[in-house]
Parts: sequence; structure tokens; C-alpha cells
Amino acid sequence: MNSPKLSNDNCTPVPAPTFTELGLDEKLIQILLANGIMTPSAVQAQSIPLALEGKNVFCSSETGSGKTLAFILPMIQKLTSKTIDQALVICPTREIAIQTQNVLKWFCDFKITSALVIGGTNMVEQKKALQEYPNILVATPGRLLDMLNSGLIWLQYTQYVVLDEADRMLDMGFEEELLKIHAELTGPHQTLLFSATLFPEIKKMAKRYASDFIEVIVGSPRSIAGTVEHVMIDVSESDKIEALRELIVENTGKMIVFFNTIKKTDLITGRLKRMGIRGVDCLHSQRDQDTRERLIASFRGTQLNVLLASDVVARGLDIPDVELVVNFDIPSHSEDFIHRLGRTGRAGKSGRAMSFYTALDKLKVASIEKLINDKIPLYKYKLRGRTTRG
Repeated sequence: MNSPKLSNDNCTPVPAPTFTELGLDEKLIQILLANGIMTPSAVQAQSIPLALEGKNVFCSSETGSGKTLAFILPMIQKLTSKTIDQALVICPTREIAIQTQNVLKWFCDFKITSALVIGGTNMVEQKKALQEYPNILVATPGRLLDMLNSGLIWLQYTQYVVLDEADRMLDMGFEEELLKIHAELTGPHQTLLFSATLFPEIKKMAKRYASDFIEVIVGSPRSIAGTVEHVMIDVSESDKIEALRELIVENTGKMIVFFNTIKKTDLITGRLKRMGIRGVDCLHSQRDQDTRERLIASFRGTQLNVLLASDVVARGLDIPDVELVVNFDIPSHSEDFIHRLGRTGRAGKSGRAMSFYTALDKLKVASIEKLINDKIPLYKYKLRGRTTRG
């Protein structure tokens, strides 16, 4: 039997609900208002009431739609009301886990404790935090499994389980780890699975964690947000670095530049710095954790304006006010194109994206256009910023 589905595809306009109408406590709502969040996003409006009722939820929505608060708010309310005592949030990357932990800090007045269980950080500090029996564990699959195997963590009393960016975790090869973690969740628990895509492998994983889940589908997971203007720039491989330099000089706002390989990310970062471009640095999985955290903080602030990155930045990270995303390389996987562009035009704000196109990218672009069911405008690049419609 198919799982029940909720969707926002109905053509009849419905007034947006308030956080109060979703069933959230007034104290939680005041914290949201203090952080500039006035009304629920569509994904929050549909999934929060279900989560508060104790339903298992499988939610699919586009990037930047507010999924993090969609699972954090019910979790905090359940913990403060003593409906549950322990919760687990599993994230694909350290950056997403740290970002989730930072959002949890908004609610520190509720006296709810949380701990990070992630790789690349001090094991002694993590063990110390675990000895205090935190209410919430925010973890990446590999390090969580290490802790489980060492006997430092028990999950049989965990009552609220979140799999965040589940499609990304499967892409990264974490399926076996997730199944082993699931086997440790022996007590009664509620499961919320959040994903940007609806591929069969994700549904299969969802059913292993909970057979009676309700699907919440918000928007199209295979579309670019309507707030993002995106174009292709036809440029030769040899002119790409100059085209990028011009974009950086001409754009004063925050910019993320994506590459397909770590080697090229490092290479182009070095070349730009030698050209005298300031406020530029790079982020990828081979940089140590302290450096990664420092770079993200600098990019969120004012010290860093241009972040060159591998796809470790393409998913889940919420960096506000990114005005421009540039694909120096067009990704090999069409879905990654959607996730990269999801770093701009977030929370209803407008954004721009440019992808450098060469003749070798023809099949990649055709695959992307088929996935998003749209034709991407193509412009010819000329030196000194002159472009003509192709």
C-alpha cells in the first residue's frame, strides 16, 4: 500500500499558517521572531504538525526551503514537554552537523543539552560531552558508528530520529552505516527523513527506518528555485580563469565558485591570489576541520567574499546573501547542478548563477536541461565582460 502523501500542488491558494497555528509553543515562536523568522516556510507548515503528532515523516523539498527548522522545532517542543528525552540527528557532512548544532544554540534557554559527534575533531572533547548524557546527538554516520562500536553511545532510548539530507548520505556511500545505526535503534521512536530528491533508493531507505511514514512533497525536487536567474556562458577552457577574474572584480557581493575536483579548486585559488585578488579562499574535504569552520565563519561575515569550493559546499549549508553562484566546471551529475544553484536565492531572496560552458559540456547540459525540464539561456563570452546571446 502506498504511503499517504501531502502536497502543495493544489491550485487553490490557501492563506499561509502562522507558527501558532502549527501548534508551536509561544516561547519557541519568540525565539524565531528574534532571529528574523516571521512565518513558516511551506515545508515547515506541512511537516511540523505531523511531527508534533508523532508521525513518521518523509519530506522532500528543494534546497533552501527551511528543512532544518522543520525537524528542530518539533524536537525542541517534545523535549521541553518531556514527551521525549533523547533525540538523534544524522547529517552527511561535518559542516551540516555544525550548522545544525548552531541552530540548536538558539534554544539554549530551554536547558536542553546537545553534543556533536563528528569526525575531524577532538575525540576527547566528544567523549567528555557524551558522559553528560546530552538530550540531542548531532552526528555524522561514520563517527557515530565508531562511538557505538566503542560502547560510548547507546541508542535504545532514542525516541526522535532525523536523517537530514538522506540523498546526500546515500551518494556518499553511507547506506551500510545507516543500516547498522538503525539496528541500534531498538526502542520505540519517531523517524523524520529529509531529502532534496525522491529517487527510489531514498524511498527504500525510508521504508527500512519506518514502514508507516507520511510523504510531504513541497515543490519540485528537480527544479531550480524561481528566485534564481541562471545562464550558461560559452567560454573556451583557456579563458575561464580570466572570465572568473572579471566576475570577481565586477561583483561586490558574496560569490561561491564550484569545481569538479579538489585539485582544480586549489589550483585556481592559487592563481587568483597571485593575480592580486583579495578576499578569496577555498573549501573542500581535504582541508582540516578547524580551517573549514574558520572559512565558513569568514564567508558568513565580511572577511571573505569569494569561496571556491568542491561539492562539499553544495548541499545543506545555509550561508545567507550569496548573490552569485558560478560553475567553473559543469557537474557530471545533473542533480549536483540543482544543489549548487540552491546556495543562492534562498529564503525567497533573489540570486544569480552562471555556468562556464565549453563544447565538451554539451551532453552534461542536455542532461541537466532534461532533468529540470527547462532550456538554459546560452551567451557567448568575450574578454572584458562583453557577452552576446548565443
